[in-house]
Amino acid sequence: LYLLNVPSEKLAEVPVKAVTDEITRKPRAEKVAPRIETAGISPTGRRGVFAARGDVYTVPVEHGPVMNLTRSSGVAERYPSWSPDGSLVAYWSDRTGEYQLTVRPADGTGAERTLTKLGPGFRYQAQWSPDSKRLAFVDEQARIHLVGAEGGVPAEIDRSRAWMGHDALEELRLAW
Repeated sequence: LYLLNVPSEKLAEVPVKAVTDEITRKPRAEKVAPRIETAGISPTGRRGVFAARGDVYTVPVEHGPVMNLTRSSGVAERYPSWSPDGSLVAYWSDRTGEYQLTVRPADGTGAERTLTKLGPGFRYQAQWSPDSKRLAFVDEQARIHLVGAEGGVPAEIDRSRAWMGHDALEELRLAW
């Protein structure tokens, strides 16, 4: 915030002090159930995968631990999708500043791998090929892309000729 002295055309910074007890900035446990955005089921049907509050979780149907796969404060992960072979979970992460398709082992071990290096834009849930070797996704311009599960440059394989809004793009399901 600056103050402009009109006659002299000089700027002077105005000091601002926000008074707070900073209690809202302290780490705390937070219930995520009310903030679930998307959900899916593992190929075995024994676990579910959820995106909530910017993280990706897997949850047992009956017994076992709830796992926060991403634990990424300040990073948003969206649209998790379990691979058909059950080994990986794919999701969009904005860790790099733009949403990139990312995968990580579904059991919570190992590091995440970023599959794409895309520029600005919004993408919707990645959909796995039946053999777990490729992923297809649609972007905000209704273009359908295909990328290998090892990464690389996504190929645009089709696009909608009709205008599609956010809800329609979010619900778009592809058939392999």
